[in-house]
This record gives sequence, structure tokens and C-alpha cells, in this order.
Amino acid sequence: MARSTLPSFLSIICFLALVILRAQAYTFLGCVSTTATVTATSPSEPDEQACAGFCEQNGNTPYFYYQTGGGLCECGPNTPSADYWVQSASDTGGCQDTSLVVLYSTVTSFQFQKCYSNMVTDNAPPDQSTLEGCFEACRYEGSVMVEPLAGRNAFGCRCNNAYTIQGTDGNGVGACDSYTWFTYVHSQEAAATGWSKRQQKARLAEKRRREQALCPSHLTACTIPQTASYECIDTGSELESCGGCMHGEHGRLNSTAGMDCSTLPGVAFGAVTCYDSRCEAFACKAGYRLVGDFCVPV
Repeated sequence: MARSTLPSFLSIICFLALVILRAQAYTFLGCVSTTATVTATSPSEPDEQACAGFCEQNGNTPYFYYQTGGGLCECGPNTPSADYWVQSASDTGGCQDTSLVVLYSTVTSFQFQKCYSNMVTDNAPPDQSTLEGCFEACRYEGSVMVEPLAGRNAFGCRCNNAYTIQGTDGNGVGACDSYTWFTYVHSQEAAATGWSKRQQKARLAEKRRREQALCPSHLTACTIPQTASYECIDTGSELESCGGCMHGEHGRLNSTAGMDCSTLPGVAFGAVTCYDSRCEAFACKAGYRLVGDFCVPV
């Protein structure tokens, strides 16, 4: 009897181990104040593992966001720009403000270590416009370091052939934030094979998402108020929906609100544009002066 039940018992143990391994197959990328494109939302999941499972079942997206303070779980095909990285709970992850969301990747073979202000590197690729670009630039290296450059809307990138992180500031910084280095390592086997296989899977999922999208990839489906319709808008340059939809994204419960640049106070007529999802004024009315991209009273 014992011999007949042992294989079944071992099978159960192996199955549970596989479930746990799959559930933990995600990597911390940072605490962010907003999401990028979201394709599926669950208003309440008990933890990160449950959120990862939800996103696997709803499009198998390469990234997911989890709000530790409320359980909100959102799934998406890409990451926010560097300007939206905010202070983490510590130098090993989380969010200091639990109303914000933690961003995770399910497709990279790199595993997060901790944050540093400086570390030993042997390769410095150019700054990248996306977080994904840094992982791509260092995909064959043993480790990668990523620095969100707030205000420049870019990510600093460093690579190292070694499969460990050697920080020059001892035990690291107090918390991960903009202008700190998020460090990651992976194994030699992952560098050779794992990365490419998982990226191929992610590309197929992204291809399916684009085929099902409401708008072309560079446009956002913005709700037309008091109707069930939407219009496709480039929120990166649209003057009256700069940075997001004015009335929400079609089919989404949560989305980044846009700004009508034409209503900014003190701006001279026709003297404002929307560039890279931000309103930029370049001339002011009498009684105002230009400070940065905005007009303020004299």
C-alpha cells in the first residue's frame, strides 16, 4: 500500500512546487505613480502572486501592477516612462506610499537584487527611452543596472559581465527612487537561452494584443462623453488631451487623466503645445511670466 501511494504523493509535491515556482516567476521593476497601457484589471487581489496569476489568465501580459494598499491588479504590455518612478519602501522593493502601484515583469530572466547609488560596471550603453530597452541592451551580460532619469524621460543603463553586483556604496541606498540604480542579475544559462525564449513568448502575446486593439499602437481609445463611442487620439501631442484622455480611456476603470493645454492660465493665444505628453507654453499674456513650461503671475 505504501509503495502504491508514494508516487502519487510525490506527484502532488512536485505539482505544488511547480505552481509555487511559476507563481513567483516575476521581477520587481519599481514603484510607479501611474500605469502605462492596461489591458485587464482586477479590483482586488490578495497579493502579488494572485495578481500575476490573474494577468497570466487575461492576455498573459509581460507586465503587471499591484497596489499593496488596496489590492488593485492591472495587466499591461509595456511600462511607464521614467518620469513616473517614485520612492520605494526600501532598497529591496515595495512602495513607500501603498496607494501607488508596484510594477513587475514576468518575461525577463533578470532577478532584482537591490538599489545602489553607484556600482562597478564594464559597459555603458546609451540612455534608453524605455525600461525594456535597457534589458535588451544588456541581454547577453551577467547583470544589468537601470536608472530612471526623472525630468529627462529616459533610463540610464549599465551592464556588467559578472553575474553579481558589486556596489561601491556599501550596503546600498535607503530606498529605490529616481536617480538610483536598480540592479539585476541572471545565470549564464538564462543569458544564453532563457531570455530569448521568454521574449519570443512576450512578442507573440504583444502581437495578439495589437491585433485585438481598438486603435493603432501609437493612439489611445478615448471615451466620447455621453456616448458609448470612442476616438483614437495621440495623447503625446493632442493639445486638448495632453498626456491622457480627458474623459477616460474606453473600456478602462482607471486611466491617467489628460490636460487641455489650451485652458492653461496666463498663456498667450496659440502659444502652447503638447509635446511628449506635456503642455509646454512659450509665450504669456501681460501680467504673467514664463517659468519653465508654464505662465505664472508677475
